[in-house]
Amino acid sequence: MRKIILLASVLLFTNSFVHAQKKKDLIAEIDKLRQELKGTQGELTEAKKNERVSESKVKTMEAQVADLKETNASLLANMNSFTELSNKKATNLQTSQEIIKEKDRQLNVINDAITANDSTNLAVFSQFKNAIGGDNIKISGGTIHIILANTTLFGENDKNYIVDEKAKSTLEKIAATLNANPNLTITVEGNSNALKLDGKKLIDNWDLSSRQAASVVRVLQSDYKVDPKRMEALGKSEYGTEGIETVTRIIIDPKFDQFYNLVKGNMKN
Repeated sequence: MRKIILLASVLLFTNSFVHAQKKKDLIAEIDKLRQELKGTQGELTEAKKNERVSESKVKTMEAQVADLKETNASLLANMNSFTELSNKKATNLQTSQEIIKEKDRQLNVINDAITANDSTNLAVFSQFKNAIGGDNIKISGGTIHIILANTTLFGENDKNYIVDEKAKSTLEKIAATLNANPNLTITVEGNSNALKLDGKKLIDNWDLSSRQAASVVRVLQSDYKVDPKRMEALGKSEYGTEGIETVTRIIIDPKFDQFYNLVKGNMKN
């Protein structure tokens, strides 16, 4: 009987001890789990925090990427516009260079014509100087002027309009040079300031100066075979006179119509 009671007591004690040990181990396990849970929660909180930071960075980067894309698109558009503008400028520059080149060609043609005309005038001027001498020959405005006193051409009578025989030797020399240069045109300009005209045979100085100019042209044509198509007679009355002494001017020009047509043709082209 005692043995049974003792065994029962031992079993009861053992069972209590085992139960107490398990409880202790369980509590320790629970504490451990709690610590792990607490650590896990902290890690979770940190992870969530990092996630929010990462999301914020992602949004920032997405915004930057969007800005970069927009900037890149704008740069590409500007580059295309710049390329197009550069092409247009290059085309315009080429066109301008071609226009300038053509204008230079035109100017060279005109300049060559002017140079040739000036050279011709100088050559003819020298011929007249050698033929008649004196200081009554000059070049003005691209034309040659031979200035002859009316007293030399028509004598002392200021109303006379018939060329004096003594003056014909001078006109003969002038005619020889004119005939040697058939591309020149001739204008004979009469000037007169006679004071007393009867109003019948000679109406006024317009009438007298025109007749004097025509008389010189007639001598050049009839006596010395100067082509009349190259000549014209012009009366200036007293209004073309440079001084008190009246003069007759023989104005010799290149054929300006040819020069004008040359310039006009080049400008059209």
